[in-house]
Amino acid sequence: MTRETGQSVAGLPGRVAAIYLMLFAAALGAYIVLWRHTPFLDGDSAQYQRVAQDLADLRLDSLHDRTIGYPLLLALTGSGEMPTTALLAASLLLHLASIWLMAMVLQRAGVGRRWLIAFGCLLVLPPFVEPAAWVMTENLAQFTLVAGFACLALGFTPSRIALLSSSALAFGYAGLTRPVYQALAIALAGLLLAWPAAYRRAAVPYRDAVRAACVLVAGSMLVLGGMSLVNYVKFDYFGVVPSVGFHLSTKTMPFVERLPDKYALAREILVRGRDAELVKRASIHTGSQTIWHVKEELAAATGLSTPELSSYLLRMNLALIRIAPLEYLQEVAKSMAAYWFPPATPLASMHSSALRWLWGALHAAVTGVFFLQLAVLAGVGVFEASKRIAGARDRALVPWAGASAFQALAFVLAGSIVFYTMLLSCFLDIGDPRQRRPTDVLVVFLCVLGAHVWRRSVSAGARREDSR
Repeated sequence: MTRETGQSVAGLPGRVAAIYLMLFAAALGAYIVLWRHTPFLDGDSAQYQRVAQDLADLRLDSLHDRTIGYPLLLALTGSGEMPTTALLAASLLLHLASIWLMAMVLQRAGVGRRWLIAFGCLLVLPPFVEPAAWVMTENLAQFTLVAGFACLALGFTPSRIALLSSSALAFGYAGLTRPVYQALAIALAGLLLAWPAAYRRAAVPYRDAVRAACVLVAGSMLVLGGMSLVNYVKFDYFGVVPSVGFHLSTKTMPFVERLPDKYALAREILVRGRDAELVKRASIHTGSQTIWHVKEELAAATGLSTPELSSYLLRMNLALIRIAPLEYLQEVAKSMAAYWFPPATPLASMHSSALRWLWGALHAAVTGVFFLQLAVLAGVGVFEASKRIAGARDRALVPWAGASAFQALAFVLAGSIVFYTMLLSCFLDIGDPRQRRPTDVLVVFLCVLGAHVWRRSVSAGARREDSR
């Protein structure tokens, strides 16, 4: 074991790395034993398994409704027919690797040993590990996001092309895992290029931002464009997956009656299907998932292929949103509220009411700290802007004024990924808490980093006051 005297193991102080390795080994063994009958299948699992079965010969024979990112993991772990222990072990290792990568960024940001250990201990608790025990995309999506973020933050300045390229490929694969992330690299590239003045104040060369943005876009488009080209050559469809129209339909189902007569045929099928779903036993009783239940009927009635039907539904939903914009925004607002609730899945609580309340309280605490930080930062930003307008130059009371360029960059990038996921999930899809779970590690990271910077900023402000 290395002593903590500046030496590091894989980006972490030696003592922290040793504790992490022991913690991870214990967690891996415990979860494999406790969850030995997992991974569990969920509603969408069968669709991912069908893609995995198609990929068994390393080639696609059909254009599927699901992307190939997660099915590749299923195929590699022999889980195309039934989930295996290898899939559970691989998923657990991906979660543990995510924790290590985020701890490396916290270490680079100056977070101390105790906070790093607390960060690791928190994220090996069942609520954060649970996605590894389901045959769903959340666990893999989390790893791709974390890998992309960590490589970008650590490779930004000075520029390290290997890390930036790894970040781009990770974000590209995130788009192959969950289609909502197809534009994430472009959004982050735009963010890096948006404020040249910020780099001048931080003494960071703007060329680093330009280089990182170019690598992000090029690498991500290499992955997503390559998949789109394969689909175009084999299935005459240029895109990763033909699903945008279907997902947008989940937002418009409550007011689908308002469709114009131009879409009368689809309107009647959707209304009838939604009304049946509202009273169907064991459904979620909102009708939001109706589109997936009437897809085949719509295709038969319209005579459209899946890509054509997705385009048709996209045009139809945009027309409906123009007719009823407030109703659409109400559905988005409902989704944004529900999005931040803990997922109603039983595995982490192990059917214990006490554990369910405990994990719910933990989730509320983490979410509360996260939004408290955002509220404080927003208030600080308005306060600082007001002072500048008034001509004041005293920044002693402004938290985050003493944050390093790396700390600010890491906070902004991680926060952007969190809110990118929320906005697209709620505006273009159902906005379920399950869709937030790939970013939960990032939310905890932001809480720890924000608390660290806040504490140091307050201490620095107090020292300045004492010196006057």
